[in-house]
Amino acid sequence: MAVMFKLSLSYLSRNKIQNLFITLLILLSTLLVSTSVIILANTGNQFKEMHSRTNGSHQILTFDKGLNDPQTVYDWWAAQNGVQVSPLLTYRTLSGITFGGIDIPNLYLYMMNTPPSPWSVDELVFASGTQHPAPEQGSVWIPTSMANGYNIAVGDTIQFKTGSTTLDLAVSAIVVDVPYGAPFTNTARIWMNSTDYQNDFSMLAGKDIHMMGIHFDDYSTNSSYWDRYTSEMGAPFLETKMEFESISSFYLIINQIIGFIIIFLGAVMMIIALITIGFTISDAILANYKTIGILKSLGLTSRGTIGTYVIQYALLSIIAVLPGLVFSVFVSKFFINISVSSLRTGQGDLPIEGIGAAIVVGLLLLVLVIAFVVLYARKARTIEPVQAIRYGMSESDNVRMARRMNSPLANRALFGRLPISLVIGLRNLIKNSKSSVLIILLTSAAASVLVFGYVVLSSITGIDQTAAKWGYDNANIAAVVVNKTTFPRAELQNVLEEDFRIQNVGWQGNITGVIPSDISSRNIASQSISLYLSVLDGSYEDFGFETLRGNNPERENEISIGVSAAKMLNKDLGDLIDIYVEGEKRTFIISGIYQAISNMSVSGRITVQAVRSINPSYADVDVAFINVIDPSQAGAIAAQLNERFEYSASIVTQKTLLDSVYTEAANILIYPMTLIGLLFLIVTFMIIFSTCRISIRKENKTYGIYKSIGMTSGSIRSSITLGVVLLSLIGSMFGVIAGVYLLPMLLEKVLSGYGIVQIPLVLNWWGIILFSCLSILAAAFGSWRSSKVIRQASPRILVIE
Repeated sequence: MAVMFKLSLSYLSRNKIQNLFITLLILLSTLLVSTSVIILANTGNQFKEMHSRTNGSHQILTFDKGLNDPQTVYDWWAAQNGVQVSPLLTYRTLSGITFGGIDIPNLYLYMMNTPPSPWSVDELVFASGTQHPAPEQGSVWIPTSMANGYNIAVGDTIQFKTGSTTLDLAVSAIVVDVPYGAPFTNTARIWMNSTDYQNDFSMLAGKDIHMMGIHFDDYSTNSSYWDRYTSEMGAPFLETKMEFESISSFYLIINQIIGFIIIFLGAVMMIIALITIGFTISDAILANYKTIGILKSLGLTSRGTIGTYVIQYALLSIIAVLPGLVFSVFVSKFFINISVSSLRTGQGDLPIEGIGAAIVVGLLLLVLVIAFVVLYARKARTIEPVQAIRYGMSESDNVRMARRMNSPLANRALFGRLPISLVIGLRNLIKNSKSSVLIILLTSAAASVLVFGYVVLSSITGIDQTAAKWGYDNANIAAVVVNKTTFPRAELQNVLEEDFRIQNVGWQGNITGVIPSDISSRNIASQSISLYLSVLDGSYEDFGFETLRGNNPERENEISIGVSAAKMLNKDLGDLIDIYVEGEKRTFIISGIYQAISNMSVSGRITVQAVRSINPSYADVDVAFINVIDPSQAGAIAAQLNERFEYSASIVTQKTLLDSVYTEAANILIYPMTLIGLLFLIVTFMIIFSTCRISIRKENKTYGIYKSIGMTSGSIRSSITLGVVLLSLIGSMFGVIAGVYLLPMLLEKVLSGYGIVQIPLVLNWWGIILFSCLSILAAAFGSWRSSKVIRQASPRILVIE
């Protein structure tokens, strides 16, 4: 045992740089895998903890269509056992807001009449500001998502547009509002003082709207309650119902994306680490072949030889795994905190779980490393002392290498008409075939990670280029209605018709369609389903709405539905579907199926004629889509229209609307993608440095001969680096294919639960090529730095040998 330990220490001390890189590689692998485990363990954990703390709603009922009496529905639910309900909340809707002199687009506000506390459901948690039973006069409470998104702090004043006037209200507190406080949301509840609410809205056109939250003691039983409701009321609930899955989705999506990316790439890095360890052991055995043969001739057993490597790498693994676990806690905390910042209360970091699971993973990685060491070190059992002393390798390996170097292919490649620098580089690659394969794998992995990260971020920041594939329109300008009761549709329509720059206009409203529970005997959900329906007065094709299969509706009896709705209902193209629209049951033919990240694809599209066949006076408008003849003028036209109708509508370009939502997502994702890309570049450099260093030391005599015939150290180093660059180029090509096509397919598995089954990618090939070249640069730099030892090679080495 003492001999094994001394030999292990000898190997550690002789190859300090190589062992340092192996240690760092294991550390980084542990860091990524453990970080992903902690993130996945906490995915939803903070949301669930806050949801439980606030006794949050499982479903939100909104009475915005006038099809159900709010008080009747509230009384029915309040009388149920096993159910708790929030107060019947009163609100008005606004969508015009100015902060710091800048208009904030695409933010829809529910101006709430704050009821007396306490509430039994959806209790507000104060993140900053002094806690009071209700906002003081002249002030409001805003959600953390809105405060974080626009850097609003307690004491700031916000201007709310109510038509021709504005309300100037100070922020007295920032609260965690779970149902309407998710990141990336464009809806916020603004909690007003009751007196302010009565005074500010009593003279405005329009009427109060109501909503209520329902909390089930056992959420899985909610379908039985809704069956009883339908039976007792004689009809399903016809207003808007927001499900728990929709409430929680945007709290979870970023952590799931980050966790998926990190755990997959962490596993890739761990595989690379194990391959590198195996390669290092194989080369260490080959480099020490004579020494091992002599030791075995002196009585060292095969088990003892294997044990020296096990001890060596066990020590390195222990040194690497422990700090990897520690660092993973801090890294995962950082990612978790920025992705669920809307749940933070300003009282320190959110509690982190999953550390125990990360420790178990670290121990498993330690065991895995030792197992691989034993597997590769077993090659030392076959060493014969006589062959080791004579050839420095087994006789069969010696014959195989001689055949490879003297093969017709090698001779043709090495000694033909190629430049001498390229011949030396290729000779080095052919002779060290294992390290050549490792270089290709490394640069492929690094390039795929870098390209994948770039493609994901560019696809999010450039979402305006693929908006239709995410379920949005593709119009040039959107006029979002601020106040429906004061919106002058006829005036805006006349202005647009008279403007020669306008190509066409479409008017979109939104209603809730209700699918009864008996729609399909194959439907696993026994309760009725609320379907978010888009109603367009115009052509869906004109404004760029796309479908995955089939077509958008053109006739009043046609409907296209989201992929999630189609899956829930087991419906396909051509099938019939019964939906309650405006309180009446209608049968539609499914003409198309589309994907949409909004509402998780639990939605549908119908024509305005379908609604007017039930309600001839229907003219509800939430947004007007405007196409211009010259898209380059869209910004100027939007600004002119917005100035004229600023008190009734927010008119901006489509890009402005999308950026207001997805810039935050891109800002969050850029941190993990940058970290992972940087780690893979570092790993590429380290491993190629280490493998090239090993092969150079084995070829030290050869390089001494080259120098004896007049070659300089620089030319030899350039030749070796050139060979590595050629291999890296091949690897980066494979990496581009993986980063653009394979990895996004895996990410689609995560996003399919959110209504996206085909990720719309924005492919900027110049950027893709640039990022793929970073792996080549890392490989070239690692090879060049490792070849520094060639300076020490001289013809005197031959004399010594």
